[in-house]
Amino acid sequence: MPLKPNTGASILVLENDKILLIKRGKEPYKGHWSLPGGSQEIGETLEEAALRELKEETNLTANKLSFAKIHDRITLDDNGKVKFHYVLATFITSDFTGTPVALDDADDIGWYTIPEMADLLTTPETPDFILEILQSYETA
Repeated sequence: MPLKPNTGASILVLENDKILLIKRGKEPYKGHWSLPGGSQEIGETLEEAALRELKEETNLTANKLSFAKIHDRITLDDNGKVKFHYVLATFITSDFTGTPVALDDADDIGWYTIPEMADLLTTPETPDFILEILQSYETA
C-alpha cells in the first residue's frame, strides 16, 4: 500500500479525429490501452515529465503542449485497500514531430477514434476522460 500519492503526467496526442494510445507494458494495468505517460521524476516539472514520457514511449516530440486536466487514478486491491494512487496532469497536443513507435514501457501503439476505443481493453474510464478533454479543447 502506498504511503502517499505518486505524481505523473500523461499526454493526449491528437491527429485529425484520432488519439494516440499505447498498450501498457507494465503494471498498473499491463496490457491495457492508455494515454502515453508515467511518473514524474524528482526535479522535473509535470510538463517536462509529459514530454519525456511521450518521447520514451512513442518516439514523438511535442512541439507545443496545452494543459488539459488533473485527475486521480486510484486502484483498489481485492480487500478495498489502495494498491496504486497517481495524481496525473494531462496535457494535449496536435503539434508534434517524429514517427510513432512503441518503445520503453509500451508494448504496442495505435491511433484510435473514441468509437474505436469501445473495442479496446483500456485503463478505467480512459475513453470518457479523453472525450471530456476533447469537448473542453474544442470549446476553448
